[in-house]
Amino acid sequence: MQSGEESQSNSIDAIRDRITSVQDKALEEHVGEYDAIHAQLERALSAIDGL
Repeated sequence: MQSGEESQSNSIDAIRDRITSVQDKALEEHVGEYDAIHAQLERALSAIDGL
């Protein structure tokens, strides 16, 4: 089982990878992807605030 810190780090890594991969998507998909990434970042920040 992962600790909270390891789980959080994996989430941050996943978000970073997702941001990096946006350039590989079609231009018309960028806004939707950035909105999804923003929501993912908000969830990660909420988890940090709860520590």
